[in-house]
Amino acid sequence: MKHKLVLLSILLATSASAQAEWFLRGTHNNWAAAQMNPAGTNTMELTNVVFSSAGSIKFDRYGDWSENYGVGGRNGANIAVAQGTWNIKFYTDTKNWNISAVTPPAAYHLRGTFNGWAEGTLLTRVGTSDVYESCQQFVSGDATGGPRFKVDPYGGWGSDAVPAADYTVAAGWVKITFNASSKAITTQQNLAANCGSTNISSSSQSSSSTSSYVSTSAPTTSSARSSSSAPAVTFHLRGTHNGWAEGDLFTTPAGTNQLEACRNFTAGDANGGPRFKVDRNGAWGTDAFPSVDQAASGWTRIVINTSSNSLVSVTTNLASNCGSSSSSSVSSSSSSSSSSSAPVADDFRARTMYFVFVDRFANGNTSNDNGTNPVATSTVKGAGAQSEWKKYWGGDIQGLISKLDYLQSLGVTAIWVTPLVDNINVGNEGGYHGYWARDFYSVDEHLGDWALVDELDAQMEARGMKLVLDIALNHSNQDDQYEFGALYKEGAFITDFASGKNTWYNANGAISDCGDTNPATTCNGEWDDPWSFRNKSLFNLTDFKHGTTSNSLADQYLIDAALKWMDHGVDAFRIDAIKHIEPSFINRFSAAVRAKKADTYIFGEWYNAGAGDSVSMTFLNERRGSELLDFKLRDAIENAIAGNSTMINLSTHISSRAAAMNGFEDLQAIFLDNHDATRTSVYLQTSGLVNSNRPGKGMAKAFADARQNLGMALVMTLPGIPTIYYGTEQNSTWFTANGDGQVGHDPYNREQMPSFSQTTAAYTMISALAELRKNSPAIQRGTYAERWVNADVLVFQRQEGSDCAVVAVNRGAATSITVPNLCLGNAAYTSKVGSDIVNVTSGTGTFNLSQNEVVVLH
Repeated sequence: MKHKLVLLSILLATSASAQAEWFLRGTHNNWAAAQMNPAGTNTMELTNVVFSSAGSIKFDRYGDWSENYGVGGRNGANIAVAQGTWNIKFYTDTKNWNISAVTPPAAYHLRGTFNGWAEGTLLTRVGTSDVYESCQQFVSGDATGGPRFKVDPYGGWGSDAVPAADYTVAAGWVKITFNASSKAITTQQNLAANCGSTNISSSSQSSSSTSSYVSTSAPTTSSARSSSSAPAVTFHLRGTHNGWAEGDLFTTPAGTNQLEACRNFTAGDANGGPRFKVDRNGAWGTDAFPSVDQAASGWTRIVINTSSNSLVSVTTNLASNCGSSSSSSVSSSSSSSSSSSAPVADDFRARTMYFVFVDRFANGNTSNDNGTNPVATSTVKGAGAQSEWKKYWGGDIQGLISKLDYLQSLGVTAIWVTPLVDNINVGNEGGYHGYWARDFYSVDEHLGDWALVDELDAQMEARGMKLVLDIALNHSNQDDQYEFGALYKEGAFITDFASGKNTWYNANGAISDCGDTNPATTCNGEWDDPWSFRNKSLFNLTDFKHGTTSNSLADQYLIDAALKWMDHGVDAFRIDAIKHIEPSFINRFSAAVRAKKADTYIFGEWYNAGAGDSVSMTFLNERRGSELLDFKLRDAIENAIAGNSTMINLSTHISSRAAAMNGFEDLQAIFLDNHDATRTSVYLQTSGLVNSNRPGKGMAKAFADARQNLGMALVMTLPGIPTIYYGTEQNSTWFTANGDGQVGHDPYNREQMPSFSQTTAAYTMISALAELRKNSPAIQRGTYAERWVNADVLVFQRQEGSDCAVVAVNRGAATSITVPNLCLGNAAYTSKVGSDIVNVTSGTGTFNLSQNEVVVLH
């Protein structure tokens, strides 16, 4: 589906000769000049800008009003800003801006005299509410005063710590409740051990008091996964797996007064082999246990007793994620033992996924081309005007079946297909993309029938492939034209927009419509307002009404439809527009399909999701059952290969993913091309504007192909599940500009599959790396570690236990580099792509890299 971030765009010619600092002025600061900060190429930013009431802003180039920008461009009108706290960006090249709401962080750190004011002690979220809790024992104060604490969002002692003055409590066990919305803090004091009984005195303190405490504690990194099932007292797992840092919390119940954790111990440190301790409440108190470090090895399941502060069992050398044992050894410190969890039957991290636009891939049966509405099928296809690109071209399920051997040779082991459900049957446009559904229980007649779906499943299963169905749980078809939101079940009419308002469908208008009928007015803040982007329609697509606590009529319809598709062989789901769906429904949907097939992989499209986008990361870390497509990583890779940023920037972003995703970065779908952006090959070659009004790079084809292949090598080897957009293995391009003047953008990024050649450099490289992924635990789920980097070269390694892979990419001039600290043993290694040989001795290897070369050692 096509998504747009609606911004006010004013393209102005500005002087490149003047050096400028940019300033934000507005009613919030009495129009004072607040200097903005660089936030990337041509981007300035000011975060946490507080508007106590609605007001307005402008952007001032030099801080003297001589050149300022607002609505309408230079010297334009003031830009309206609603009440709230905002992150504000200004794009100095286009003079666009973005105003996004500041959302609560994924983790709130409790810092006080009980833990030496250290970060890493996290409050636990209560369900999906804005309330967080913790139970702590305050023994004494410190040199500055008595027992007390603060709540520090994000950590790092930012200006957002609350309350402003330390919250003082009596010595003893204290239950602390924090409301992230109102910033109000409530305590229950003088409690029994672990806050287990009453005898309560309550007090509350707001965040409006003045500050009296300043900490100079250095921040630490927390990798905790918050869980509403965790006890009030926190138990930190500290060991060689995380550099002995606090913040890695036990959160999974394992029985009465028991918690468990599963972690991968791959190496020791200067003081010994892989090992750990359990640190009660962090800060290395005297209550850490066991008394001596406990040995660990490989994937290790650790079960503790939270009442006796003791180990229950330690099970080592398990399969990935402790799914099953392999030469396990168990040491027990009590009579209890933990049962082994079920093995992971199908781990998508070992798979390579291929995203195919079924209508544009291969035509296996011309008799179904016209469907029931011939005017919506093109007879000229790519040779026609843009209107012809918005019609069916004849690709179908039979055509996909005929190309399975081609995909198998490419190394594809999972195929993501555009929605196969029945789409609209009227109008001079076609639902060729599958996102204008009318009947989720029927196969679109242009594509085939249930018998063909069954044959596709059988043919894929015979090749060890999994079928991934794209499903649009957010909407049906347009509410203002063609079938007007008509919805069917196995051909029987159920409802439409007019009759289903407030029962089947929401009727709150479109996102960014300002609640009026004037198309000239836009309220761009609605794209960042959760109520708006979940309860208003995406453009004119009829918006399903989802239940917040239980299934709505639409919810049950959609779940049952998904279960029917699973009966016909669907193994996994990609959820379209997941940002715009009620989150609790994602919980119920994922639970329902996994009740049928426990290892069902689910991922969703949240445009712009990834490390650095706080709203999407909050959703991801709530673990609602769906992973996400990593758009931020895509952007970082493309910017690096295009020369917009350095390999240093890229590696920094890659390294940030683990913390941002709480250790689930290797489960996210990663990609370079898709149907919502100009193909990278087009962007690199064209000199025109592409999506987001970016000027193309103007590279020669051979050079651009090599750069694109370099980007795909990264996709194939970084943490995540690699996803290939159909035609990328052929370096597919289409250079026509659409109606918005964007070259190669929608619909021109949905061209006919150009070739099925198996000899292109891209095809052979992807095939080799897909084979490596099948066989290498390090590539599938290993750690990421940068080993050598400069502006043009990045060398990193992936490691899982004794399995090691090293990847080197060079976009710059030919160079020779010597890289130490590699996890490879002494040997001569031939690259998995190309023919380079690298000799590794004592962990050091010398790489002779040509421009745009990739070397992969294993």
